[in-house]
Amino acid sequence: MTADKAPPAGWTGGSRVKQGLANARALTWRQWRLLAEASLLLAAAAAAIAFLPFARIGRLAGGRARRTVARTPEVGELRELRWAIEAMARRVPFRSKCFECGLTAQWMLRRRGFAPTLFYGAAMREGGGLEAHVWVRAGGRDVIGCENAADFAAVARFPPEPANR
Repeated sequence: MTADKAPPAGWTGGSRVKQGLANARALTWRQWRLLAEASLLLAAAAAAIAFLPFARIGRLAGGRARRTVARTPEVGELRELRWAIEAMARRVPFRSKCFECGLTAQWMLRRRGFAPTLFYGAAMREGGGLEAHVWVRAGGRDVIGCENAADFAAVARFPPEPANR
């Protein structure tokens, strides 16, 4: 093979494609449904962030589930949702960073009757400037984006914390 026809770096004669197909075949229907839901909601979140003012996105994120479940989401449920969101976020052809993933997680949990909280935080970058980050918690458990949440000061939460009476 000539140098101008060399395969791309990392190409191993199709084994990566074969591995991907084998992984896809191993998924259950439930996992496929989670992936489909995550991809649709990531697209909706990306469109909302691209085209709506932040105040409107805040109202979307601040809504409550129609009926909430009196239990905390199980760790396994949260792991599956996070897996589906992160797997699709790596593969969709549009922007899907922490804000899109956070909105998606919040909407998926709300659809299941839970009451998640989306946090919007900011931190000073080295050398100046601000960096923003979004993370979601539900029932006191980390859902998505929480790995580095301690590095950010929460400047908003959706829904807002109830006022003390």
